[in-house]
Amino acid sequence: MRTVGQILKETREAKFYTLDEIEKITKIRKELLEALEADQYNKLPPSTFVQGFIKNYGKFLGLDPHKLLAIYRREFSDKKNPPRILESFTNPVDKKVFKITPAKFLGAIILILLLTFFAYLWFEYRFLTESPFLVVEQPTNQQSIEKKEVVVSGRTDPEAKVSINNQEIHVDIYGKFSQEIQLTEGSNTILITAIGKSGKMTKIERVVFLK
Repeated sequence: MRTVGQILKETREAKFYTLDEIEKITKIRKELLEALEADQYNKLPPSTFVQGFIKNYGKFLGLDPHKLLAIYRREFSDKKNPPRILESFTNPVDKKVFKITPAKFLGAIILILLLTFFAYLWFEYRFLTESPFLVVEQPTNQQSIEKKEVVVSGRTDPEAKVSINNQEIHVDIYGKFSQEIQLTEGSNTILITAIGKSGKMTKIERVVFLK
């Protein structure tokens, strides 16, 4: 059975996304994405955060987050936390067994909640302060075209607003956009802009020649 990391990596590659693009879109650092795809859970933060990464990553790729999390829990339980025989059974006199007291349990819960809260603030801060990710797949720069129409398409953050030559166009839930525009004889400059929630803008310019 494939692991969560294998499923995420294969789906990402099938959709021609790079890890740099995924980092921009999901706000998950590239080194964490690499560890997740390699199933290297020892290089990742506590399980609470890992499940959040899997949910956001899978949702963007169009996968079922519930199925991914079910596979992850099985992996984490079987491989990372296998059943162990308590040392007190083998050497009860010389070794002390770590005991979970109500105070320690409560402290652990509070710590996890605090870490989750600050991680959420950090992700929101990055999302609201960075310029949106933008890739223009076509047309290519300096491209020569014989038709009077050209399709401008690409990808951006799902919640960004995209404009082509100051005309806002539709962006789907995955951040993809496509729009046909009319060309004039000779050189045509096409300006594609993406504006994120923070108000910051990313621009890409394409020059197309109509023969």
